Amino acid sequence: MLKIPDPNATLPTAATVLVVDDAASSRHLVAATLERLGFNTLKADDGRSALSVIRDFHPDAIVTDLEMPGMDGETMIEDLRNSEIEYCREIPIIVCSSKLDVETLVELNQLHVHAVVPKPVDVRALSFAALRYFSPV
Repeated sequence: MLKIPDPNATLPTAATVLVVDDAASSRHLVAATLERLGFNTLKADDGRSALSVIRDFHPDAIVTDLEMPGMDGETMIEDLRNSEIEYCREIPIIVCSSKLDVETLVELNQLHVHAVVPKPVDVRALSFAALRYFSPV
């Protein structure tokens, strides 16, 4: 039997991912990749502005660089993971950075980062990680 769609039903909204990077070209590439996968995106150029966006818009996930002026990505992630707000402690995070020495990787693991994608950004690796750890809807 055919089912007639309810015109008043609300469609699921796409998940929103906050892209944090001080380099506009990287922000654009990451955001465009995520948007092609069906995600909505928000953008910030450092950790401090990202925390404001998180507070105001409650994104579903984050892709962040580590090396940024002002508040870097590691400090931002630490602040989120130590937050009194449960939502902030559990938000899925992918790090996209060229700073991938062993010490940094150990710290990111302790901060419960979901994935690390090396820079320059590998669009396929980012797409795979985003689809694995972020839900588009």
